[in-house]
Amino acid sequence: MLLKINSFLFSKSTWVHLRIPYSLCLAPVYFFALSDIDSPDIFKSILIFIILHLFLYPASQAYNSYYDQDKKSIGGIEKPTPVKKETLKASFLFDSFALVLSLLIGPLFFFSIFICSLVSKAYSHPYIRLKKYPWISWLTVAFFQGPFVYFNIYIALKGDLLSFWNIHWVSCLSTAFLFGGAYPMTQIFQHEEDKIRGDKTLSLKLGIKGTFFFSGLSFLIGNILLFIYFKEKENLNLFVLFQIFLFPIITYFLYWFILCLKDEKKANFKRCMKLNILSTLSFSSFFIFLIFS
Repeated sequence: MLLKINSFLFSKSTWVHLRIPYSLCLAPVYFFALSDIDSPDIFKSILIFIILHLFLYPASQAYNSYYDQDKKSIGGIEKPTPVKKETLKASFLFDSFALVLSLLIGPLFFFSIFICSLVSKAYSHPYIRLKKYPWISWLTVAFFQGPFVYFNIYIALKGDLLSFWNIHWVSCLSTAFLFGGAYPMTQIFQHEEDKIRGDKTLSLKLGIKGTFFFSGLSFLIGNILLFIYFKEKENLNLFVLFQIFLFPIITYFLYWFILCLKDEKKANFKRCMKLNILSTLSFSSFFIFLIFS
């Protein structure tokens, strides 16, 4: 019965382009923010997860798919199906769900979701298309999928701006580099289509090797910020534990980099998705451990 309702609302192609499973790759920022809050409201915590990962992010991805009209692999989809007007309607519907549900959290959170929605449209729409400007697009994604989301989750659940500025701003800032640094890696297999569309993405500007160097440097900066954060909290044991959780990511990253040094065709969709999945599992596992410990 549910499948019939789904097919009535949207086609299979539209559900594919919403890329809901791929949205979970952004979950580490949510879990990180949650781990920084003592005894968060359970209802609000679950609702925020639903708003972000089941509605806001899928809406943004469907909107991006509609205006990109990719023929080759994109994040989360190896072989994209044709995108129709229905996908754009689905994007607006999911955006609406995110906004309505965010009112249950509070007016400030509603405003933050509204801003994120507008920015995602500015990122993809041909009249503005931030995506075609390498550094502006990176700053946009790094900020709005990292510190902006972290800060608004923290304020929505903790409501203590003073404690945030005392110490948590450091962990908040680290998300721009830990997760924003991964953004060019998601473009590394799309250079050909980006050239055709005229999108001068950061990965295209840096090249294959440059993308690896940039992401590695960003990751290092994020790690240093986390060291400062845990040192201020007088808990460097957690920082050491964090490095253990990072080991699989770093190992695969270096392995893939060596492969690409020998053959740049190895910078493909499947290897990128493996890194994404590994990163999501490793980061999320660490932050979930912090939540329950």
